[in-house]
Amino acid sequence: MRKTTAFAALGLAAALTLTGCTAATGTDAGTDSPAATDTVNSDGAGLRAAIQAALYDHVYLAGAAIHQALQDGGDLTAPKTAAAVQALDDNSVAVSKLIGSVYPDAEQPFLDSWRSHIPFFVDYTLGRVTKDQAKVDKAVSDLGAYAVSFGELIHSVVPELPAAAVQGELEMHATTLIAAIDADIAGDPSYYGLLQEAASHMQMTATALAGGIATDKGIE
Repeated sequence: MRKTTAFAALGLAAALTLTGCTAATGTDAGTDSPAATDTVNSDGAGLRAAIQAALYDHVYLAGAAIHQALQDGGDLTAPKTAAAVQALDDNSVAVSKLIGSVYPDAEQPFLDSWRSHIPFFVDYTLGRVTKDQAKVDKAVSDLGAYAVSFGELIHSVVPELPAAAVQGELEMHATTLIAAIDADIAGDPSYYGLLQEAASHMQMTATALAGGIATDKGIE
């Protein structure tokens, strides 16, 4: 798993290179030296931080919803599970609004797409618990297909982000979260570390997404 995450980081670095995101632009007056960009207080830094926080929360909220659903025997209408699912959906809306703040026309399509992948994790979990391998296999297949369609959607909105690179990030999201789900089902204490690893990966995804948006819109 650690090696896989390392490969994802390399892929992310390549994606950022493709977007042309750098920490300096222009030149200082009277010199040939690049003019440093404030990477802490800039609009680009603020966008990156907001997307990172929202996607980081996404993983933990997804983990919490699935964990509570397991505690409630798969009853998604049980009060605690329903509350956890609502919190997860609120996060989906928050992520879509961040995208919509820059691309208003993309807010609803993004939300519709983002919401659509969450039930696949639920189906995977239910399939594993009930030992329904066909359900598990379909959920994995659906997540793979979603990664492709999501990559194409993001590329259509942010041309600087290659569809294949975004697809790879979403595939890693599925892989890392599924590993945590498997551990949770098994009662394995490694669940917590695996969930944290999945959340950390989403921060890299957010960096790539924010970098592509900043390049596309000229946000420094």
